[in-house]
Amino acid sequence: MNTINKTVRYAILEKILSSQEFSGSKIYQSYLTYLVDAAEEGHPVKETTIAIDVFGKDADFNPAEDTIVRSHTYLLRKKLDVYYANEGKEDSYHLIIPKGHYEVQFVPKTERTISGNIRKYYPWAVTVLFAFIIIFLGMQIKSLQNQLKNYRQVDSEDPFWKEYFQSNLPVMVVPGDHIFYTDYFERAGRELTVRDFTINSPEELDSLKSVYPQFNIRRSDESYFPYHSIWSIPSVLKVLYSWNIKPIFRKSLDINPQILDEFNFIYIGSIKSLYALKFTLTKSHFHFGIAPHIITYNDPDSNKTITYSTSLHSLGLNEDLVLALKLPGPARNTIFIIASYHSLGTPEIANYFINESKRIELESLFEEKYGYIPKYFEILFRVTGIDKTAYNSEILICNEINE
Repeated sequence: MNTINKTVRYAILEKILSSQEFSGSKIYQSYLTYLVDAAEEGHPVKETTIAIDVFGKDADFNPAEDTIVRSHTYLLRKKLDVYYANEGKEDSYHLIIPKGHYEVQFVPKTERTISGNIRKYYPWAVTVLFAFIIIFLGMQIKSLQNQLKNYRQVDSEDPFWKEYFQSNLPVMVVPGDHIFYTDYFERAGRELTVRDFTINSPEELDSLKSVYPQFNIRRSDESYFPYHSIWSIPSVLKVLYSWNIKPIFRKSLDINPQILDEFNFIYIGSIKSLYALKFTLTKSHFHFGIAPHIITYNDPDSNKTITYSTSLHSLGLNEDLVLALKLPGPARNTIFIIASYHSLGTPEIANYFINESKRIELESLFEEKYGYIPKYFEILFRVTGIDKTAYNSEILICNEINE
């Protein structure tokens, strides 16, 4: 930090913050400013302090369970790379965050690149050796690619998944989790943790607390994932891992609007846990109720409203309603939602979208209706089965969503 004075360093920071890459992202402006301020003041920067100071986490933050700092730091480095490749390509000094560290550095541009003169005078023997190595590795990669085709669930141009394979954005998988709260129950003589199916967001819990201020109602620290969230994950991972995509996991109650433009999302789980994505859901023509289990569809062509319902889950014959929504995110990213009322539906439809024959049937349905396969869509399925085992699924509504 001593090669240039403080005034110049902050001038460099201000130029970056006002650039096209950073001006529209308050969270990355704040994060980068925080790191520069900490370096100027000589404060040690650790993952825990960043989580508390920048992302509003409490003192119980556990970096082993929450990757918010690492994922944002990764994307911050990417944003700096984009800036220096475009608006900042003529800058004399570069602001960098060395990998494995959070202390920023201002380094001369020449220190980040290898001199062209040095490359020009590499010995010819080394050049030839590298050429042979590249050819050998190319042959090995080609062989591995041929083998990998046998394990890939879908093609890279698959109309339902290609945005996840071709985008530079990281993928976040969001299993829906339920809110539980704790209170003291006199009849039991102890505190109990309760799941109220009408309480599905922090705001709804706050409303309950305002109605009963005399009780010590507080949100449970433990997470609870219903069956349909957990048992849908393998289908999603089969697709992503087959293209070497390693997703970031975040439970639905930890999602906030500030990060909805930073990832391509896949939500799997309960309709009751869709609170965090409520603003994105306004782009769909579906509306859902929790009690009773009712989904209404406002037909954009006829202005008619169609209502579908499903009963409570039982251990015998069951039916479930499943929403499959592929929606445009706030920054032209993709949000894929597969959500049902009961445990029966989501795992079945998650598997539907990795099943080749099922995808072909759906492609044909879209082709017949529109003459093409829309990038974004909304589908309502009815799944029937016994307990948690599905034996049939049918499409009730299938519609394009415009960007």
